[in-house]
Amino acid sequence: MRSLILLGLGILIGAAALGAVLAAHHGDVTVRATLVRHDDGRVEVGLQQQGADGAWHELEGPEARFLSPDAEAGTTYHSSEVVIPVETQQERAASEYRDYLLGQGEDIGQIFNEYLSESEEGDDGAESEVELGTLLCVIDTNDPGVDALCEGIEHVYGGEVERLEASDWDALREELETRFGEESVAAVVTTSVPTTIIGLDAEEASGQWLPWIYWIELVDQHPAASDTLFCQITHSGQVIEEESEDLFWGLASEVSTAAAGQLGINVAFSAHSSAADQAAAIRECVADGATVIATTLVEPDVLSPAIDEALDADIPVVSFNSGAEVAAATGTALHISLDDHEAGRLAGEEFNDREVEGTVLCVIHEPNNVGLHDRCDGFEETYGGAVERWSAEDPAASMDELTARMSEGDLSAVLALSVDSTWEARVARHLSEVELEIGAFGFSVGLARSVLDGSVMFTIIDHPEMQTYLSAVASVIVERWRLDPVAYFNGMSLVIAPQIADAEYMQALLADLEAASGQ
Repeated sequence: MRSLILLGLGILIGAAALGAVLAAHHGDVTVRATLVRHDDGRVEVGLQQQGADGAWHELEGPEARFLSPDAEAGTTYHSSEVVIPVETQQERAASEYRDYLLGQGEDIGQIFNEYLSESEEGDDGAESEVELGTLLCVIDTNDPGVDALCEGIEHVYGGEVERLEASDWDALREELETRFGEESVAAVVTTSVPTTIIGLDAEEASGQWLPWIYWIELVDQHPAASDTLFCQITHSGQVIEEESEDLFWGLASEVSTAAAGQLGINVAFSAHSSAADQAAAIRECVADGATVIATTLVEPDVLSPAIDEALDADIPVVSFNSGAEVAAATGTALHISLDDHEAGRLAGEEFNDREVEGTVLCVIHEPNNVGLHDRCDGFEETYGGAVERWSAEDPAASMDELTARMSEGDLSAVLALSVDSTWEARVARHLSEVELEIGAFGFSVGLARSVLDGSVMFTIIDHPEMQTYLSAVASVIVERWRLDPVAYFNGMSLVIAPQIADAEYMQALLADLEAASGQ
C-alpha cells in the first residue's frame, strides 16, 4: 500500500529559512590569543577566531610574531597588525541553517526507523529483528547545502543511506524508474520540487509504492546581498521636509529606512505627487536592476503599463496601501493594506450609533485614489443618511473651498480621510461658524487630542508604518522565494482590520506613548 508518510515537511523550512533571513545578524566575535614556545626558546604569538559552529579557524599569525629568549624583562612588545576576517551575515546564516538541516535529517531518519520497523511486524504483533533496507536520498545539486539533510539521516537511520545527486532531470527519471523497478529501495527522501515530482512520476511508472518524505525549501535560507536593490514607490506628497506636512508618507519614509537597516537590505524609497511620476519611478527601478519593486496602486490604469514592464523583466512587484481590489488583476505578487472598504463601512456604523443624521461630506483629498473611494463606498453602504463625495478643485486652495462648502449650511457632518484633511475640516468648521460632527482617518498626537476633547468624534488609524514595514518584509520574502511568487501567492491580500479609535481608546494609547517615552 502506498504510504506518503510526511507531506509538506518543507513548509516548515519556509518559516525557519525566513527566520534566517530576518534574524541573521553580526553578533559578538570571539577570538583567542595563541602562544607556542619553540625549541630555540622563542615564543610565537597568533590569533584565532571562533566560528558560529564553535570550531576555531586557522591561526592568523602577524609578520612580527616572535618573542626572542633574550627579550628584556618588563618591556612591552607589540606584534605587527593582523586582520581577522569577521564572519559575514551570509556565512552565519549558512552555518546556522546547516545545523538546522542536520537536526531535521536526524528526525527524518528516526521516523523511517520507527515506520519501517513497524511495517515488518508480524500479524500477531510480536516484535522481531528487522533489517532496514536502503534509503535513497535524492539531492538537488541546484541547491547547495541541502545535502546536510542527507547527512543528518545518515547519523540516525539504521540501514544504508545512498545519496543520489541530481541535476539532469531526464537522467534522474530514468535512474529512479530503474531502481524502483528492481525493488532495491526501501524508502525515499527528495529535496526539491523537481526531484519530488520526477520521483513520484517514476514511482507511478514502476508500480512500486514506497514510504516517502519530500523536503521543499520554499525560501532561500541565505540573506539577500546588502547591495541588492529593493524599491518602495508611493503616491502622494513628498518625504517630510521643513516646507512639507505630509505626515502619512513622512512616517512611511521613516519606517522604510528603519526596515532597510533591520532587514539588512538596500531600499530606495520615493514618493510622488502624480501617478505619471510614480510610473516613471517604477521604470527607473526596472532600468536600475531592482530585485523587487513595492508600489501603491493609487491609479491602476496609469501604473499598470509600468508594472507590466517590471514583470516582463522578471522583477516581482508587491503592492501596498491603495488598490487592494485591483492588485491581483494588476499582477502583483501580494498586497498589504488597511481594509479600506470595511473601514468605510465601520465609519458609517459609528455615525449611525452616534445618531448622526443628514448629509455627510466624504472628503477625498486625492481625487484619483481608488483606496479613498473604497472608503467612501463602504461608508455609503452603512450610513443611514445621504453621502456627498467632495474634492477640492484646486488642491492649493482646499481650505478655502472646504470652508465655502461648509458655509452653505446643509451638512450634518464630515468624514475626513487623512490627518491633514481632518485638520482642514476643523479649521474650516471654525471659519464657517457651523456646527457639524467630524469623523476621521489617520493618527497623530494632535488628532488623538482632538478625539479626547470631542472636537473629532473618532478616527480609524490607517497604519502607514505597518503597511510600509510589511511591504519591505514581503519584498524580502518574494526575493527569497524559490517558486514563482506571482503564481504561488496568486494576488494574495494581507489586510489590516480597521477599528474605531474613540476617546477611551485614545486615552489609553496616549498614556502608553507617554510611558514608553519615560514621561
